[in-house]
Amino acid sequence: MRTLIALGSYLLQPLLWLAIIRVWLTSKSRIKTERRSFGSAVYSDHYELRHMLTQGLLLGAGLSLLNFLLGFSLPLLWIIIYEVLGLVTLLLLPTTVLPVTLIVVTTLLTVLAGPYITDKPDLSTVGLSWHGVAHLNYLWLLAIFFMLLGHWLANYGGRFVSPKIYAKQRGKRIAGYPWRELLVLPMVTLVPGDWFTSQLSFWPVLNIHGQTYAILVVPLLLGLRFTIFRQVPREVYRRLARKMVWLAALSLVCLGWTAWRPQDLPVGLIVLLVGYGLVLWQAKRYDERQQFWYSQVDDGVRVLAIRPRTPAVKMDLEAGDIILECNHQAINSETSFYEALLANPTYCHLRVRDVQGELKVTETAIYSGAPHEIGIVLFRDQEG
Repeated sequence: MRTLIALGSYLLQPLLWLAIIRVWLTSKSRIKTERRSFGSAVYSDHYELRHMLTQGLLLGAGLSLLNFLLGFSLPLLWIIIYEVLGLVTLLLLPTTVLPVTLIVVTTLLTVLAGPYITDKPDLSTVGLSWHGVAHLNYLWLLAIFFMLLGHWLANYGGRFVSPKIYAKQRGKRIAGYPWRELLVLPMVTLVPGDWFTSQLSFWPVLNIHGQTYAILVVPLLLGLRFTIFRQVPREVYRRLARKMVWLAALSLVCLGWTAWRPQDLPVGLIVLLVGYGLVLWQAKRYDERQQFWYSQVDDGVRVLAIRPRTPAVKMDLEAGDIILECNHQAINSETSFYEALLANPTYCHLRVRDVQGELKVTETAIYSGAPHEIGIVLFRDQEG
């Protein structure tokens, strides 16, 4: 029963619900933008929220089991600062998630300012006391964070290709592929000290080597904000995933160094934060140096995405491909594409040039009398 109380307390934490609301609003905005840009949403379901509630729980369960087996602990002060800063971040920076920065800043405040915060005011008169943890714990948290982010990017990055129309490039519209997902992981951690036992006698606690630890489930934010303009999104995120693994390895190196010199923890945290920033900056710069654009073309129409559960899923099409002919008619706009489909409203035969410049032919049956439901997302014709 006490364990259920600890688990149930997770649902009462404001950071969890604010993150859910933020993700729902982001998903709703995406669907609205897709409908305005393409006539209907590429993904009409709130997949961002679904991932938060499924993959977030799954990764959180694995992390919690590992933490529990290792006896991982965080001080109460760190948890309070993290949740307060997390709330401020989600409220003031609604489109930007800075989970690594959040962990680093929270840890620096806990380590450097903690002694001043816990001494003023003196809480001993109300039965409270603050207890710290080994500096190694913070670097372990960053290491496991980078591993989880790498796993998330490798398995889900680029799987949901949702284009967004941006400013014109040399007189033509271009599309980009933003990543705006956020997970909340329920992370079980041990909290040293007598805060819970002095105030909530029913709270589940453990006694390890004479030290009292309360069991608490903390919402850990995991996410990334990135936009791709000139590459295949799946390939970009796989490269980023590998670099996150290297950052996790660097975190373990810093952990080993800090075991020898605990006073160097702030330096290690800054190195990891700068390393994370450099990884994202290099990926952005590499994308900017590519020659390819997801832009409008004069000879044909550019494929921007394929809607799920439509006839187009069966065709050998990828975002970036250029459809040159439809049902043996040359096309150069969305209107001419659907006019060609109407020539044979139950079948679609396409001649396509892929992003490498290779020609290919693909075909499929389509819904009778409903050529607009084929599921190929294109630039819409501009009015006027």
